[in-house]
This record gives sequence, structure tokens and C-alpha cells, in this order.
Amino acid sequence: MTSEQPADDPSFDLGYADALAELEAILADLERDDVDVDVLGPKVRRAADLIRVCRAHIGAARVDLEEIMVDLDKPTTGPTTELGEG
Repeated sequence: MTSEQPADDPSFDLGYADALAELEAILADLERDDVDVDVLGPKVRRAADLIRVCRAHIGAARVDLEEIMVDLDKPTTGPTTELGEG
């Protein structure tokens, strides 16, 4: 992932969809009128960690897509065949 991710934090093993779902649940909790002040700090801290996870996944996907696009732009060196033939 990225250098800002602590290696000992298990949240960085989350997939994007799981991190986003947890983040949305935290945001829904924070939007309620009866938010317990004692859990506000830990919830916001967890939300920040989840945002980092999502950003890391988005960054990795961007790099993958850029590599694919560069590879598609490379000229082929031999005869090409259509998909499904062969």
C-alpha cells in the first residue's frame, strides 16, 4: 500500500468495499443526534484510518490502470490473432 500505512494496523488488510462500508457505518453513527462524546474520538480516528485504506486502494488501482494503458499503447512485435481463435 503506501508508506503512511502502519504495518501493525490490521485495518490495512481490509478490501476497499469493506473499508468503505465500515466508514459509511461510522459516518451514519456520527450523524445521529445522540453521539456519545466518549466514543467520538475513537470513531473519528477509525474513520481516518479507513479513509487512508480507501485512498491506498484507489491509488493502487490507478497505477494498475496506467500500466495497462501503457501496455496497450505498445506496438506489437508479431502477428496478432483475434480473441477466441487459436
